[in-house]
Amino acid sequence: GVCAMHMQGTPQTMQDAPTYVDVVAEIHQYLHQRKMELLAGGVELARICLDPGIGFGKTHAHNLELLCACDAFLDLDCPILVGHSRKGFVGEVIRDKRASRDAGTLGFSLALAAKRIHVLRVHDIAATRHALLCFSAAGGCRPSVG
Repeated sequence: GVCAMHMQGTPQTMQDAPTYVDVVAEIHQYLHQRKMELLAGGVELARICLDPGIGFGKTHAHNLELLCACDAFLDLDCPILVGHSRKGFVGEVIRDKRASRDAGTLGFSLALAAKRIHVLRVHDIAATRHALLCFSAAGGCRPSVG
């Protein structure tokens, strides 16, 4: 399969001054265009995954806006992948430089599961799996966890 990810600029310039008029709409359009290019190139829809690129050419505010509205990407009819684990914006939300970002990552993971995001890229797989199983048992969404 193929996972197409959004990134503004290059790895060397992406964090210089990320600017968007409407971060969600612009990334939605970008991912739609990549999906159409992949389909035109012969990649089957079932083999395409799309990633809004949390942390790649985005400010902390952009990252939070994308996480809050990431279910807007579900209409692209491809699995959506979000890689939010231990990113800088998690530390900004926690506002405790001594704290591990793992607890914040779990919080965002549950929020993303509630929004029906298909794939979560995380560092602590076991803790995330356990949190999602408990979330599901408590009546949250029914995530697919192995």
